[in-house]
Amino acid sequence: KLCPNTLFCVLARKTKKQIFVSYNLQNTDSNFTLLIENRIKEEMMAFPEKF
Repeated sequence: KLCPNTLFCVLARKTKKQIFVSYNLQNTDSNFTLLIENRIKEEMMAFPEKF
């Protein structure tokens, strides 16, 4: 599989666009990453014209 369930892959599948994600977090807890992913999805639904 070329694209594991990483943040950029999830967003790329959702938007059907090429996605670049960069972040530097000391907290690598998967729950924290899930919170970030969900927040981005909320923004995508609220402001689809920006994505």
